[in-house]
Amino acid sequence: MAKFADTTGIAAVLRFVAWGLGVLALASAFVPLSHGLTSGLSWVLCLYSLLEAGITIGAKRKGAFIVYAAMAVLFNPFVPFHFPPQAWRLLYAGAGVWLVADHLAGVF
Repeated sequence: MAKFADTTGIAAVLRFVAWGLGVLALASAFVPLSHGLTSGLSWVLCLYSLLEAGITIGAKRKGAFIVYAAMAVLFNPFVPFHFPPQAWRLLYAGAGVWLVADHLAGVF
């Protein structure tokens, strides 16, 4: 019998948050957002990446921890990086793909 992911509790909530953030981040790569929305997206991606980095290091998933830690550093609002808009779009797209893909395990 196939083993499915937990559909209750905090794991399910984090999965849906990750999917929502992933779709928004991926969509922001194709549609220019205002400065306020981009700043808000960076805040949310940074905070969520910090949360997931803690969860993944506790689960001994070192590769996922490195990706989430890198996302938290790149999207941090305290000491922001200054990249051209095209680079930010690629970073948002990559973050969106990662967020969706990392939370697909066990769903199908």
